[in-house]
Amino acid sequence: MNHNIISLKRFFWHFRKSSTQKRLFFTYVITYIPLLLFMFADIRYANQLLIQQSIQYNDNTISLQIATIDNDLHHTSSYLYSFLLNENLSRNISSPENTLDTQIFIQNSFRSYLDTYDGCCSLFFYSPKQDILIMRSSSYDTFYERREIKEYIRQQCTVQEEASQTPGVTGWTFHTIGEQNYLIETMDFHNIYVGAFGICSYIFQELGELETDTGGLFLLSNQEGEVSFLFSELSLDKNDQKKDRKYITIPVDSPNNDYRLSLYIPKSNVLGSFPQLQYMAVALVIFALLFFCIYLYNIYKRIVAPILSMIAAMEAIQKGDFNSRLKVPNTNDEFARLTETFNFMISRINDLKIQVYEKKLNQVYARLSYLTLQIKPHFFLNCLNLLYSLGLSGRSELVADFSSALMKHFRYLFKNSDNMVTLEEELMHIKNFLHIQQIRFQNELETEYIIQDNADSWRIPVLSLHTFVENIFKHAYNDTQQKKLRITAYTDMENNCEYLFLHIEDNGKGFSEEALQQFNVPIVPEDAESSSRLSDNSLNSGTDRPHIGISNVRQRLFFLYGSGRWLCCQNRPKGGARVTMKIPWSDAPKK
Repeated sequence: MNHNIISLKRFFWHFRKSSTQKRLFFTYVITYIPLLLFMFADIRYANQLLIQQSIQYNDNTISLQIATIDNDLHHTSSYLYSFLLNENLSRNISSPENTLDTQIFIQNSFRSYLDTYDGCCSLFFYSPKQDILIMRSSSYDTFYERREIKEYIRQQCTVQEEASQTPGVTGWTFHTIGEQNYLIETMDFHNIYVGAFGICSYIFQELGELETDTGGLFLLSNQEGEVSFLFSELSLDKNDQKKDRKYITIPVDSPNNDYRLSLYIPKSNVLGSFPQLQYMAVALVIFALLFFCIYLYNIYKRIVAPILSMIAAMEAIQKGDFNSRLKVPNTNDEFARLTETFNFMISRINDLKIQVYEKKLNQVYARLSYLTLQIKPHFFLNCLNLLYSLGLSGRSELVADFSSALMKHFRYLFKNSDNMVTLEEELMHIKNFLHIQQIRFQNELETEYIIQDNADSWRIPVLSLHTFVENIFKHAYNDTQQKKLRITAYTDMENNCEYLFLHIEDNGKGFSEEALQQFNVPIVPEDAESSSRLSDNSLNSGTDRPHIGISNVRQRLFFLYGSGRWLCCQNRPKGGARVTMKIPWSDAPKK
């Protein structure tokens, strides 16, 4: 008992804690479903009750009729049994002198019995040894029917080698002979057969009224499997697999004889107008279901749907989408006022967010532009120094060639002030820069470019490759060392996103352990701020920190694409350094 109370309390606790939508569903289930089940159970019970009452009434009626018929048949059987035990009958019928007299005696006895008892049966006497067949028939059987009966008697009543010492009685059994149905009883004693037969439609004629009243039909059968309709064959198919669904079957066996009467009544006749009441009840249930569904839909549309829309908008705002707005319902109720207030609140939050975002964005753009300017003066001073050296040496052709290359270089810098260029443009600038370096150092430079076809149009930060190529000449080589440079570019998928991978490799001294540890740590906003302050202090103080160009590239990648491992520096096993840069695909950098 206590366990059931605890379970019930737990259920209502979960019900109270569930959402409004679940509450509506549970309300529907616990109210409508039991009502629906009760109604169908009540209809089924009433249906079964009507059928059971009909079966009981008709079973009693048929049993009374069979008892009356069996009583009449028993009277005939008693007469035949006493007639068969007549001692002179067998002796006289076998004597040629007394055969005719015995036949007359039998005829008179049968006529006297049938005149005294107005039954529906015909009597016969048959001696198979002498082939003497005496029949006393009722007035309703025809000549052809009598002939078929005689053939049947001669086939069934044969001479027995060992005559029975006691009378053999078969009892009344149903048989079909020709096109007629009969109840037949046969008795034998000392190879003498007597019996009676009657047409079933006359024997059971009292049941015709019951068949008419119920609208059904009687089926007569025996233990040997013979089946026949008693009065009419209407529309009942004996092999119909669905007849049990269409008809009510009431079988009644004769307690004393071998036959069974089965009454088949159409269920429509028993139920009468009850199916119409069933249909009305089902229609009422369906109407109640539709009404309840419309009611639930109305509640959902006016109460649940606005709440769910508001929850969805709040979840979108939680994910950062401050452009979510709710449609104000065209009703003058609490939900309309709540929706208007919600939209106004989100608009105010979005305005404040945009103001703060624009302020921070301006700071980032200012710092990004400043970082780009940090690279340009660094390279500019190196170029002026080289041009000055060539002028002092009097090498005018190299000065012209260098000036042309330098002009292309600065045109590239001034043209791409938007901080983003294609990889193809950056590589052309790298080749021009390497030409400048060849003029400066007057030695051969071995270069190799492995560029995937679809990588040329990828947009990358301006001077991002240039910074690493410039650092190779500044930190990786001495003036006499043979220089080798290889640039590889290809696209690949990573975490369902497409990226451009850039590899810059040389055969120089490589990175120090301190530099590798510094450049391979992903940058975070606090590191970007501190690195920017250090860069500002370095420029203001005139000092040049080691690898300031690489630090600036790392900061630019962070400001353009956010937190992530966009840059990886490592040393090659055979000597030299290798820098890998990963650029995400986008038409424009992330702001």
